Amino acid sequence: MDEQFTFPGFESPEYQEFLFLSSILPEMKDSIFAQGGEIEDLKYKSTENYTVVSFSGLTSFRLKLRGNVHYISLPAIFDDLIPDNYPTKRMNSDSERKYIRISINKYHPIESYKEFLVCVVGETVNRYPKEWDCCSRYQECSDKMACVHPNRRDAIKCGYRKILHSGRVFYGKNRNID
Repeated sequence: MDEQFTFPGFESPEYQEFLFLSSILPEMKDSIFAQGGEIEDLKYKSTENYTVVSFSGLTSFRLKLRGNVHYISLPAIFDDLIPDNYPTKRMNSDSERKYIRISINKYHPIESYKEFLVCVVGETVNRYPKEWDCCSRYQECSDKMACVHPNRRDAIKCGYRKILHSGRVFYGKNRNID
């Protein structure tokens, strides 16, 4: 017998987090793919206090639906994506200063953040740290206005891919920067 089942009231601490994440997993994968990432590089894992969602080792967000305080914890690099009407809080501890908490409560249920979290996961691809400026395909990328590198895992490391994504083109027939 390979099937597992859970008795109500005896779920693991991360059960609600995994349940929600699995409900938006197809949309998160689509968002990753649309931004040029490999969907296999999207991961989530439970820690002692919350579940971490990451792309290629870079944290997208942390989700805490256990205990009495529920929240999404977002790396500060995504601060500009947070709508003004979201209930946010910055923590004072050293380990939490790099994150912004978004409250989950009866006025702001986890389901209301679905589209936002899908967007954040896709944006994680765009904010992945560059490892080089461009490769030998820069002319072809410029003409297509998108990265054409055949290896998506390598392509996310390209700085010119990010520039093209912002709408600026430095070379070729679509050049729009002097």
